[in-house]
Amino acid sequence: MTWEQRTNLEYSSWRLNAPAVAGRRLLLAALVLGTTAIGLHGIGSVLGGAPFGLAEWLIIGLFTVLFSTTCLWFWTTTIGILLRLLGRHPVDLGRWHPDPADAPPLAATAIVMPAYNEDMDGVANCIAATWRSLEATGESGHFDFYLLSDSGDEDRRATERQTVAALRQRLGPGLRLYYRARDTNEGRKPGNIRDFCERWGDHYDYMIIFDADSRMTGESMITLVRRMQANPQAGILQTVPLPVGQRSLLGRLQQLAASLSAPSIATGLAFWQVSHTNYWGHNAIVRIRDFRDCCGLPPLPGEAPLGGDIMSHDYVEAGLMHRHGRGVYVLPEIEGSFEGMPGNLIDDLKRERRWCQGNLQHLRLLPGRGWPLITRFNYLVGGLAYVNAPLWMLLVSVAAVDAMIMPESTWLGAMADPSSAAVWLIALTVFVLFAPKVFNLGVALSTARSPGYALRLLGGGLTELVFSVLRAPVMMLLYSVYVGRILRGRPAGWSPQLRGRRTVPPGLAWRLGAPMAAGALAVAAVVAITEPAFLPWLSPVLLGPMLYPLILDLTSRVAPAWLVPSTPEEDAGRVPMNRRVREQRRHHATPEPQALSYAEVPAERFRPMPLQPLSVPTPA
Repeated sequence: MTWEQRTNLEYSSWRLNAPAVAGRRLLLAALVLGTTAIGLHGIGSVLGGAPFGLAEWLIIGLFTVLFSTTCLWFWTTTIGILLRLLGRHPVDLGRWHPDPADAPPLAATAIVMPAYNEDMDGVANCIAATWRSLEATGESGHFDFYLLSDSGDEDRRATERQTVAALRQRLGPGLRLYYRARDTNEGRKPGNIRDFCERWGDHYDYMIIFDADSRMTGESMITLVRRMQANPQAGILQTVPLPVGQRSLLGRLQQLAASLSAPSIATGLAFWQVSHTNYWGHNAIVRIRDFRDCCGLPPLPGEAPLGGDIMSHDYVEAGLMHRHGRGVYVLPEIEGSFEGMPGNLIDDLKRERRWCQGNLQHLRLLPGRGWPLITRFNYLVGGLAYVNAPLWMLLVSVAAVDAMIMPESTWLGAMADPSSAAVWLIALTVFVLFAPKVFNLGVALSTARSPGYALRLLGGGLTELVFSVLRAPVMMLLYSVYVGRILRGRPAGWSPQLRGRRTVPPGLAWRLGAPMAAGALAVAAVVAITEPAFLPWLSPVLLGPMLYPLILDLTSRVAPAWLVPSTPEEDAGRVPMNRRVREQRRHHATPEPQALSYAEVPAERFRPMPLQPLSVPTPA
């Protein structure tokens, strides 16, 4: 009997058997195409019906791409909400949680945290919180921790070594925490992970990859290992990391939004992507043998930004797993997975620029050989997440120019009648964009622990909804700028992430935000002069950019507790914290550096990790 046959019999409730995969994808396609067809009928009615001219066909083409993408996310989230309400697992459609009675045994697992010029206080907090939670399970003997440094400055490395030694001293001999520093940052984070896999991967069956701000509960990591043990076809199992730890208004709003929406989105994705989901690069467990054999990531041919090191490497590593027949799953039922996030919009946008470059690089992979169809679709959807921004701007611009210049504007004529196709089309678009937020808020309210918390959650959810309406056109403009810069050959770079609490000074906020605000005010003035009847319809697009300096300033400040409540996970005390370490820091002096020691890494068992061909044509 093979290992897979034995796991099918012994650990049946832990297996990820996916019935009717083709039927699921056909269902999703029917829902998306059907809703898109309704929208296309509406846009055709607004444009007056055939025959269409060149401008009308441009509008129809833009609308088709933008509305169908929006419908994809609407139905993905809606399916996820329904599955969660029914208590059905999105992969096997069975029970939400497996049966503990037939749980597989644990196996040797490394928890690896790449670090590149990071704030070591934050790193220490995450390691300590994770270790305390893991230690409490009684199963910590199966896990080793590695801090994998790519920091180039010797002073930073000395701080890292001291932090590791202090953690080992404070947290006791049960913590096996190892430190390794590379001489170069070759290959960035993928190169860092590759170096670990080649030198120490043979000591372990699995590795759980952390970012420098990741923390997980012990139970969540144990569940990941057991799921891996029961599913030999799986190469990567991804959790849904929720952002925590910020007190700024931006941080609190984004933490609440993720807590309400991310599990439903992930559940919907797992329903139709099944074993071909994306990998998000952290808070996930990886089968080391498969990763080493399948995921050696070479640079893209050509110069940055569209060539060179791949910024969003995790999507491509998932694609390489797919190409080799290995499964990549998202498991939204595993709670207790968390990450940090920037505390202001300026630092947050630095990540967005890097992700934008990475997702545009993915579009170069579309014609490559060997990618499964759904992997190509994932690359395309990821690229459209940023490319759609200039397309939205173009569509809004065409409508505005039509309203201001044409003697008989199609849009103004249609909007003058409340029962017209234009009004119903706008209502449908708004519903598809924002209804999932309302649905998810309703689900959270139905499970709130008390009426008082439910009331605070309702207020916070509505505040987040208003903020998302203001922020959407701002991000549309910024994404358009990022796409333009990248296409002009200006790379985003890969600087260390800033995750601390930094307030944006008002002067800096106004200096950075004034150009966008002035541009939005100028457009509003032109529309008010030339066609004032169109200004109310355009105001939702202009209001956020007008307020951009205030958004930069106010969202970086500490959020009032009455305005944005704690997330359900924080309210229930499910986020692992390291209070005991903090108490020790307050009451005990840090030992002198010479009194500290850190464990040497285990003996190397070198096994090469070959680079995989991406089948991308070399630019001329």
